[in-house]
Amino acid sequence: MAGLARRFGGLTAVNALFLTVGEGELVSVIGPNGSGKTTLFNLISGLDAPDAGTVTFEGRGIGSVPESHRVFGTMTVRENVLMGAYTRSDAHAVAEDYEGILDLFPKLRGRHAQQAGTLSGGEQQMVAMARALMGRPRLIVMDEPTMGLSPLHVDRVLEMIQTINRRGVSIFMVEQNASLARDPQIRDAYLGGAQAA
Repeated sequence: MAGLARRFGGLTAVNALFLTVGEGELVSVIGPNGSGKTTLFNLISGLDAPDAGTVTFEGRGIGSVPESHRVFGTMTVRENVLMGAYTRSDAHAVAEDYEGILDLFPKLRGRHAQQAGTLSGGEQQMVAMARALMGRPRLIVMDEPTMGLSPLHVDRVLEMIQTINRRGVSIFMVEQNASLARDPQIRDAYLGGAQAA
């Protein structure tokens, strides 16, 4: 990201942001509500266009995990996860990747036929993360991945994020829960990451 800016009328949500997410890095932007975090997520994800600056990514493969564990509530867990592979035509590899993702998220294996909208918030977040992984991304951007979760589910989601990152996927996340920076396993990502937008 170079010189990234986004304004809404007289309000500047993101102003002249320069940020690099290196290969295999986990970078976080922390800030309170209204500080421009979701706007930044939307700019990086391509959901919104910047007023100035550029977002570039080497090659392809950006997955996104939106705020509030957005899943297709009436679709099954399996259908939700496979939506992440909708641009892929390699059916055999998609099936293998799906099985691998169920190994990564074992709680979802027994619920693959369950409607995603009936899952807990933490489980829905796992579905959203699994869906993003089905596109074989090199970078995943996450908007408030722990928002609204119980402390137990926060811990589980953070463990999954760390596991995904250890597999070589770069992760950029925006988060308002500054207390997460005290977690020794992810402190470097938070404290060494960007300042709030």
